Amino acid sequence: MRTQPIILVVDDEPAILELVKDILSPAGYLVNTATNGKEALAAIQAHPYDLVLTDMIMPQMGGMELVQYLRLHHPETLVIVFTGFASYQDAVDAVKLGAFDYLPKPLQPEILRHAIERALDYQRLLRSQRDLETVFQGAESLGWQALELVSATPEAAVLGELREQAWPQKDLKEVGRIFLEAAQKLLQVSNSSIFLYDAVRGQFSGLAALGPDAEAKTGAMITAEGVMGYVATHRRPLLVPDLSRDSQLSLMPRRTIYQTNSFMVIPLTGYKFWGVINLADREDKSPFNSRDLFLGWLMGRLLVEILEAREAPEEVFIPSLTTWITKEIPVGMAFLDQDLRVVRSNPALERMVSLAKANLAGQNLLPCLRLSATDRDSLAQGFQQVLASQEPREFFSLKSSPQDVGVRYLAIKMFPVPDEHNVRRGLLLVEDVTEAEQLKQRLELYEHLAIMGKLTLCVAHELNNPLDGIRRYLSLAIIKKDDPASVERYLTEAQKGLQKMSLSIKSLMFSANPFKGPPRASDTVVNLLQDAIKIMMFQASDQRVQVDFSASPEFEKIITEADLYYVFINIIKNALQAMPQGGCLKVNCSLQDRQMEIAFQDNGAGLTAEEMDHIFQPFYSTKEGAQGLGLGLPICQKILARYDGRLAVESQRGQGTTVRVLLPYAESGVLHGK
Repeated sequence: MRTQPIILVVDDEPAILELVKDILSPAGYLVNTATNGKEALAAIQAHPYDLVLTDMIMPQMGGMELVQYLRLHHPETLVIVFTGFASYQDAVDAVKLGAFDYLPKPLQPEILRHAIERALDYQRLLRSQRDLETVFQGAESLGWQALELVSATPEAAVLGELREQAWPQKDLKEVGRIFLEAAQKLLQVSNSSIFLYDAVRGQFSGLAALGPDAEAKTGAMITAEGVMGYVATHRRPLLVPDLSRDSQLSLMPRRTIYQTNSFMVIPLTGYKFWGVINLADREDKSPFNSRDLFLGWLMGRLLVEILEAREAPEEVFIPSLTTWITKEIPVGMAFLDQDLRVVRSNPALERMVSLAKANLAGQNLLPCLRLSATDRDSLAQGFQQVLASQEPREFFSLKSSPQDVGVRYLAIKMFPVPDEHNVRRGLLLVEDVTEAEQLKQRLELYEHLAIMGKLTLCVAHELNNPLDGIRRYLSLAIIKKDDPASVERYLTEAQKGLQKMSLSIKSLMFSANPFKGPPRASDTVVNLLQDAIKIMMFQASDQRVQVDFSASPEFEKIITEADLYYVFINIIKNALQAMPQGGCLKVNCSLQDRQMEIAFQDNGAGLTAEEMDHIFQPFYSTKEGAQGLGLGLPICQKILARYDGRLAVESQRGQGTTVRVLLPYAESGVLHGK
């Protein structure tokens, strides 16, 4: 929905305030003013702003202190500082501290407008990337069902034709060429390439390319650095609408100079990292958007499916593994029968379990690994799923407690092994990742300490005002101790202050890990909802949105899988986006005719009848420009369908929106997905 950007201008010179207001108001911006930093703080605490323009040198509180406050408490609010010659170095320091830009005085109207447009574009980009991350989390939880999200769109025909053409091809380079031609048709790209990753060498090798220098890229060997190395590390789809505005990526080395500043890199990730698809230079020179990234991601999923199906011919698969398993390598290996008994093992595994080959053969391997009962059960179930589905599985950082040895952590990979006699067997790779896990825990500790330092400042600010109110109300209660009605009123107000302090502390603590899924694979419906609300509480607080949550006792007993968390996150995010200037979101869980209902009711702008007709269509979005991908609700529908659930949306323009998650009541106390 379109909203006017709200800008706060801070300067102790009235002439500057009037000048900026005269320049920006005709351009469609809402402009408020403050004469010093303290006035600005009061305005910011009362109302959210998209952008703050501030002078560096002012009485009472200068621009540097204002920048520090905003970066800590309102990181989404961008800051542009004004500077005269004397404060030039302060302006440079402010940019290093987190200000978006600085402008010299006297202010030039065109330069000022251009700087503001750049800042607001960058802010929209950050919000879009955050929304994309939420959408991709939900899409990935769907797995291969994500391909069905575009089944009713024109793009589905292109993807279907791509699958038919690429699957029967014997030559892998021809497969790559077919994919790039499909990308040209689907996304209008004129410069594209596919690079496969060689984990042994730590290099990318060019599989196929179209556009300038196509021949040089095909077959080229490239080290895992720069943007492709960045994607290989993070394994997330990368969309760069404008490289010149991305301070992190613009500093990375680039081997190819594109005609435009917009490009995408799609990681090819299945049970391992296969490589990347690079897509650049749209034919009309326009930047890529969220829809393009999702279509590229779908192409990547399809290519991974083909690569995994083509890996290693069957006739050389077993002999190769047989050779490897007898070698002295640091990864433990074992062939297991369908009952998890060891058929054959290598010396590395025998050292891990402190048993010789003669003692290990014929034994069930899982008890030998000294894992917890829960982990053993998960591995046993996972192994049977691998044999049944013929799809590999991975388990990360399983805690092992061998006798006379300190705690260690194991990473386990399971692979199905085809056999000419139809004997069901599997291969287990067991790697000791204790050192990596300890380093990870140490890094998390350091990050936690850094976060706690910032949170200390936040807590001091957030708790000071309600604490002062509590002290005042308690003092009044003591003074009025002979008046029970007054004492009750003052104690009630003090209790409200304590509740506000509790909410502030929880919000601040959960802000340390935004948009990460719940730590458990399954949990109660109430806990998943509370996790989602807590994650979004910082944004809600920043927008002055009050969140009220209530649930029937039955919801605290029903256990379900964690993918419902992404449904709750998407719905709450949409509700907050509908209330940029504040409001109220009510989340209520109730039982209706033996059906679980979770209602999310906001008092935002609401939707028109025309918008209501399209909200479940893929790629339809009510957000301005290319910010919205339009897949949040379709993904929610797909996830809920696993539980025989559905979404119901009620909305009217100007009267807010209610989204209801309807799920069958689980008599057993466990709500299973299909």
